[in-house]
Amino acid sequence: MLHQIVYRWDPDGLLGRRGIVPVATSLGRDEVFGWHTRTGLAEAVTMDYGDPACPASSVCLLDTPLGVALIRREFSADARRQRLNNSAHVLVGPRDSIAPFDALAWGSLERRAPGALDLDRVQPGYGLKPLPDERLAAAFEVAAGDLHEQAQRLADPLEVLVAAVLRRPRARPALLPAGAEDATVLLWGLQHLLTALLPGPWTFSTFEVDDALDDPNGAPRFIALPRVPSGPPGPRVRVDLTGHGEPFDPHRELARRIVRHYVSAGWAGFHRLLNVPTEVHTLPEADRVNAIRQRLDALGTRQEARTTRPREEPPVGQAPGPVGAPPGTAGRTAPRDTREPTRGASETITVVTPSAGAPAADPIDSNRPVVRCPFCLDLVRWNENDLYERDARLRYARVDLSTVTDPVKRHDRMITTFMRCPNPTGDEEREHFLPTNYMIHEPPLVVGLIGDGLSGKTHLLAAMIAEIDAGGLRQYGVTHVPVDAGHHQEYLRDRVDLLQRGQMLGTTVNHQGNLVQFADALLLRAGGRTRPIAFFDVSGEDLARGGREMQFLAAADAFVFVVDPVVAVDLPELRRLTRDGEDTAGLRRGDRTFAAVMDRLPRTAALLDQPVAVAVTKSDLIRFEPPVDAWLGSQPPRPGVVDPARTDAESRDVYSFLYAHDAGAWLSPFEEFRRCTMHFVSATGARERDGHFPGGIRPRRVLEPVVSILAMCGMLDQADIERVGV
Repeated sequence: MLHQIVYRWDPDGLLGRRGIVPVATSLGRDEVFGWHTRTGLAEAVTMDYGDPACPASSVCLLDTPLGVALIRREFSADARRQRLNNSAHVLVGPRDSIAPFDALAWGSLERRAPGALDLDRVQPGYGLKPLPDERLAAAFEVAAGDLHEQAQRLADPLEVLVAAVLRRPRARPALLPAGAEDATVLLWGLQHLLTALLPGPWTFSTFEVDDALDDPNGAPRFIALPRVPSGPPGPRVRVDLTGHGEPFDPHRELARRIVRHYVSAGWAGFHRLLNVPTEVHTLPEADRVNAIRQRLDALGTRQEARTTRPREEPPVGQAPGPVGAPPGTAGRTAPRDTREPTRGASETITVVTPSAGAPAADPIDSNRPVVRCPFCLDLVRWNENDLYERDARLRYARVDLSTVTDPVKRHDRMITTFMRCPNPTGDEEREHFLPTNYMIHEPPLVVGLIGDGLSGKTHLLAAMIAEIDAGGLRQYGVTHVPVDAGHHQEYLRDRVDLLQRGQMLGTTVNHQGNLVQFADALLLRAGGRTRPIAFFDVSGEDLARGGREMQFLAAADAFVFVVDPVVAVDLPELRRLTRDGEDTAGLRRGDRTFAAVMDRLPRTAALLDQPVAVAVTKSDLIRFEPPVDAWLGSQPPRPGVVDPARTDAESRDVYSFLYAHDAGAWLSPFEEFRRCTMHFVSATGARERDGHFPGGIRPRRVLEPVVSILAMCGMLDQADIERVGV
């Protein structure tokens, strides 16, 4: 809840003073007095009456020793009283209770904002009610899309502003000229950069008088004031947003590239640039600008590679696979448009069978490792005489490589092939195929994400793949290539790209025979080793029902158990997010999928041997709760180094948090597995509204569970790595 204070002209007000003073509030007298006298609020609410450029409305966000204050000021002529009228609606609360984007959205709506007051009609006194936090979220939902579109249209002045901040990140830019209607929009775009280059509390004002000007009444203006409350204000720098007189230096060149990326990739793409693989604001100040430049260079290289890579004929349907399609989906096709995937297209099933004259498979190659097929669970080895290639319609056709003797050509051809699983036990009726890359290296690391259908695991998995694809594991000495390039690109298009554009993903699809859905597989290289890692998104409802399909669990090498705090944690701010009619007390008995997995796994000792990570997803919803606040915004002291002591500390904090908030039922993985780590993560960093994320997404710490799994599986070559999760 946010407390409210209304300022307007009064002969004595609540504090017995004449002027623009508090006249109504939801606070007590001592609290109002403290806010009015100790925080600079009295100065911030008052505009300069004599300035003809003063807009009818402006907004200001202050970070003060008492907390944060959001001020929406109104300025109008009062003909009856023969004077100009200045009033203000102020919301105050704890630090971080008002996000800058929420403040800009709420202020931009003026009197249309949820919870806005008619300041002239507010009754004096202490009878105002606090404003629910949801009102700011509702304002964000209404205004975010329009503000973002407007910011993208103001690319030129935004470029000048970004260059000024890059050039002198500690300065307070006074921006001239800028109409009041553009001030909020430019600050909206600038906020992306401020969070990266100027971490910590910051303030802004969409209108202030610039005392440094020779003629303060000469033009409309606004000033951005980034500073912490305890520190001295930085030097004020005048910036001409038309670009006249502004130097075209390396900062301006970089600003142009940043703004172009922001305009083309949008909110999600820009945050992805800043926060992958390491958040820019966590780097030393001298390294931040270079980090952004290097990421733009790397992005340009990847885009050039994509545009020059030969394009295959657009697929007619969803690729089957080894992992590309679980049993029963081999050859599944769905008509597609060549430009955008077609939703709701009817599907047809085409079962591929070898031709009658196909040669019999030779004996398995004893020099290759034994691999357990994740579908039929049989142990198989790679067999060069039973290889297939996919055509443009995703149908499998046998291929003979015996005539390809050139080693370079042979390798290049072979890694695009698939081996038909021989299913030695003969208990699987439907054919399935495994990529050669999945068979010829070390045995694959099969990772299953376990959780209820609405726990957010599908979003978490997409965010994990996106971070890895962006090079997030490089700092740990791990590089990657796709196991199946076609399927990987399909997953990026159908999952990752949708999420990064702010669209909510559907829950795990439950096709008949597809109860365990393969997501993606990557070939990891680290310390001279090469090992595939395959991710599976397991339908929570199907796990809870059990059945033969759960045989997948016997082939899994590791698990990520996903905890939904909305269901698991008993906190007031989460109760309103539960679905109507839900029995939250009953839901807190635990996740049925957790028990279904642990009951089905083969057990040879008191504790299960598979390494697991427990991920408390949607942690952005509880980001103000200790110790979530400390971990969600933290980064390792030494990037690329896994510290077992730090991992243990986070696991202890997660365990204690869940236990203290009546979520003991979700602690079973920690109790049942020999090695387990626990993490606070957020796949989106924001709440979903009507099936999308209007402000885009900002994943937080989504790679921590993956890094822990790799550490516990011996894929990272670091000192004391064997202590992780013990």
